[in-house]
Amino acid sequence: MTVQKKGREKMSEKIRFGIIGGGMAGPLNAGALRDIPEAEIAAFCDVKEDVAKAFASEYNIPSYYTNYKDMIARDDIDAVCVVTPPFLHEQMVVDCAKAGKHVMCEKPIAVDCNAADRMIVACKEAGVKFGVIFMYRFMDQAQMIKKALDEGRLGKLLSVDCSGKCFRSDEYYASGAWRGTWKGEGGGSLISQTVHFIDLMLYLVGDVERLTGNYMTTLHPDIEVDDVANAVFKFKNGALGSLISSTAVRPGYPRHIEIHGEKGTIKIVEEEIVEWKVEGMNEDDYLTKVKVDSGDTATGAGYVATENHRRQLTDFIQAIKENRDPKVDGVEGKRTLEFIRAIYQSGDLGKEVTFPITEDEKYGKKTEW
Repeated sequence: MTVQKKGREKMSEKIRFGIIGGGMAGPLNAGALRDIPEAEIAAFCDVKEDVAKAFASEYNIPSYYTNYKDMIARDDIDAVCVVTPPFLHEQMVVDCAKAGKHVMCEKPIAVDCNAADRMIVACKEAGVKFGVIFMYRFMDQAQMIKKALDEGRLGKLLSVDCSGKCFRSDEYYASGAWRGTWKGEGGGSLISQTVHFIDLMLYLVGDVERLTGNYMTTLHPDIEVDDVANAVFKFKNGALGSLISSTAVRPGYPRHIEIHGEKGTIKIVEEEIVEWKVEGMNEDDYLTKVKVDSGDTATGAGYVATENHRRQLTDFIQAIKENRDPKVDGVEGKRTLEFIRAIYQSGDLGKEVTFPITEDEKYGKKTEW
């Protein structure tokens, strides 16, 4: 049964979760939920029975399945975490919504904006909450920067630089048949590696008005998607922006965002604020003093920390209980996807595009270098 529809929305009640998918993000969601007193993991599903059995044993989950439809048919599951490859997100989210389950979906929301729209509509029509994992928004450093920007401490924003110059090996792309394909992943470095910092940039600075982008496949002969991409763009607030994204840059570097305003500069590298030179503010009060090590994201899919997932899933649970939208809902998830799709569209058309874009699945197929 769903909390919203059948009266289990009391603040004292636990929200019972099912998890679909035991891949790289599965342990992040399970580990985070295990640390939330208001949550209980009731069931787990993976198409591989040995994975499902081992995962359920490791996280002390009482039931496991190999068919997610059997799991979501249960009346005692309130919400589902969809932690599967991107091409599976739409069908699974829609099915969960039709079954009356609130849904938290891993990034990206979908492989294109039309699919994202269908997911948003399905959840709205079913009266269930829909969230998309973008956990970097919930870190303390992001909240400090957001507060300063909202208060106008940098004055009028001038320019914003976002960099995601990572490296991924051929072995990484060969680890799943869906990796490195347009149909399976929806893109390359932009949608899988740099997507979190693109989302963080949009969260901090705001919506984009227009964009010019390019992308190509360079050092990875067996993939279809981008391993190098860039864009220049203008935010609605007047600031100019630039982006570089790659999985072909050796040896791979930490992702970062630099924000420049009339009154100074703030720079965040991964989860650490490394520069806060703003008029009237003491930099030492804002710099990250203790090194944050959440795993290697520059050269591998090594993010291992669960704290920011815990914070986002806690907000999702409160949204269910309070009958409000989660802080990162389907619309927010689609906004980040739309930015990425705009780069592919601009690259294919060879011209600037404006927001909102007119989505067409034909964009994002170029591979020439």
